[in-house]
Amino acid sequence: MKNNNTNIVKDLKNLLDDYMTEASSREFIKKLQEDSFAYNNEESDFNELEKSQVEYEVPKGIDHRIMVDKMITHCENDLPEERFYNLLLDLSQLMLHSGEVSFSLEIADDLLSKLNFDNKYVSVLAEANLMVSKIYWSQAIWDDCSYYVSKAMQLFLSISSEAGIAKCENMLGTLYGEKGEFEKAQQYLENALKHLKEDDDLSSRAMILTNLGIINTINGDFEKAVWNYKTSIEKFESLNDTRRLSRVYHNIGMLYTRMGKYDAALDEFNKCISHSLDNDYLSNCAVAYVGKAFIYTKLKNSALADAYTDKAMEIAYKINDTLSIADIYKIKGMIHTEMDNFQLSEEFFENSIRLNKDLENKLNAAESSAELGKLLQKNEREEEAKPYLDSAVSYYKEIKDEDIAAKLVKK
Repeated sequence: MKNNNTNIVKDLKNLLDDYMTEASSREFIKKLQEDSFAYNNEESDFNELEKSQVEYEVPKGIDHRIMVDKMITHCENDLPEERFYNLLLDLSQLMLHSGEVSFSLEIADDLLSKLNFDNKYVSVLAEANLMVSKIYWSQAIWDDCSYYVSKAMQLFLSISSEAGIAKCENMLGTLYGEKGEFEKAQQYLENALKHLKEDDDLSSRAMILTNLGIINTINGDFEKAVWNYKTSIEKFESLNDTRRLSRVYHNIGMLYTRMGKYDAALDEFNKCISHSLDNDYLSNCAVAYVGKAFIYTKLKNSALADAYTDKAMEIAYKINDTLSIADIYKIKGMIHTEMDNFQLSEEFFENSIRLNKDLENKLNAAESSAELGKLLQKNEREEEAKPYLDSAVSYYKEIKDEDIAAKLVKK
């Protein structure tokens, strides 16, 4: 909103005129324009690392499209059929990590259409369905994610692939984890490990351990989380898997954030961002930028917090990461609370709550509800604050986080 938005403002005004009175439409649009100038434009002495991170130019993806299309055309004629199908799987995965979500889905859908008429490659068909489920997971489209992971599970069961079943259980664990249903998530992840032999599929084992680390962090079991992350780091390093390794650094940053060790958390986020920027792993960049923005909000550095939320929003918008966008709105709300822009802060929290409810993300909805409740209390609007605080307290009691629930009740 810091750019020149004349055209979009005009279009929104014309659209609103069809739904509201002209006076109401004009007043609302005027407020939108005023709000855009209320964003923090304070100059700050960013260090070289911070400058390089917030000035990172997000890839436009045109080159990706041309190069990958050429590769697919060439390899379809040059590779044996099964190897070509596996190449498509890997390309879909690569495009997803590079933030080219629609292209990733296009490749995976094309692969499914080829395989659905051929029963020779059941394992590849199962992996293709699992790939599509990952794409929908990244977009928080839970029903489609669940549908495709179920199809993958049926196919892996039909060929008795324990490693494949483990991948599906892991996928379901991450799905329920994102929805804030942590007991269910933990059950799926622990079941996933049981399907793997000790030295079987190091990558899958490391991913499952990483996801268990996230659950243990949320549950406050920090010792277990540290063990999960250290073990997964060893495995990803042995596999030279930079992308997943950088995501673990992000998760360790979140662990330190939860423990209030902000300097250590920033170090881990920087490691994640450094690896991810070098390789254009956009989804990793988005979440690590959000993590840094949250810490700078806590440290009351509104200039840096605002810069990192803006860059996180730019990336999240490109890759359609609505979960991160909802989190960014929460942090924007916290920034403007510190700046005493209370009305703007309230609107950001409301946006965050709406999106999180739409995405069925109970934890993030509770966090934003708690922040809005505290803001309303600060402005002596106790009656309006109560339902937000009650909603948050109810969820924290549900996940047995009595400490946070008690603090909100005391408020």
